[in-house]
Formats: sequence, structure tokens, C-alpha cells
Amino acid sequence: MTTEEAKKLIEIYGKAWETKDPDLIITIFTDEATYHDPKEPKNIGRDAIKKYWEFKVVGEQDDIKFNLKHVWVSGETVIAEWNATFKDIKRKLFIDMDEVAIFTVKDKKFSSLREYYKTTKTPF
Repeated sequence: MTTEEAKKLIEIYGKAWETKDPDLIITIFTDEATYHDPKEPKNIGRDAIKKYWEFKVVGEQDDIKFNLKHVWVSGETVIAEWNATFKDIKRKLFIDMDEVAIFTVKDKKFSSLREYYKTTKTPF
């Protein structure tokens, strides 16, 4: 995968997040993809990823802003760094998140995602 191809997929990720669109997010993942948020159970497969997004993003987040900072590609591994901000409507917190995500690639889509992030939380 080229850096430009990886950036396009991650830009779709950001757009899906900002628009809270679980149907869009699954377009960048393979059927058997894994999605691992360190604070949640691992999601395996596009259906599980979609359900996770419906619960977590659609159900608990609002006013989402995504800013991609850097993308590195080495073979079938993509590493991306971004900042995101959003309202956690369930806990009534404004979240400012710096994240590094590690993706593996198969057939020009992501076959796995592992997230690592640090958040600053402020009540609203």
C-alpha cells in the first residue's frame, strides 16, 4: 500500500467518525478485520465493527472533529497519528484525544486496527 492509498482510507475513517456513519466505516475494512480499542473488547469482522460504532460513536459521541497528522507505511503496515475532539454525551465530558493507530492491510483495505491513545477530559 502506498502512503497516498493509506491516507485516503484514513480520511474515510475520519469522515465516518465525524459524520457518525457506521456504514461508511466498514467500507475500509476487510470482512474478517479486527478492531481493537484498548478499553473495549476486540471486535472481529465487519458486522462487529459496525455494531461497535453504532454503540460507541453514534450512541455516545457528538461534535466530532478529526485531524490527521502523520501517516507512515511499511509494507502491509500503516501507522497513523491524529488528534480528535468530541463530546462524550454519556459521561458529559469534552474529550481531546491524541492517538496512534496501527493498521495491517490486505487487498487494499484494513484487516486490523489497534488503537493507542491519550485523552484529556473536561466536563461540559
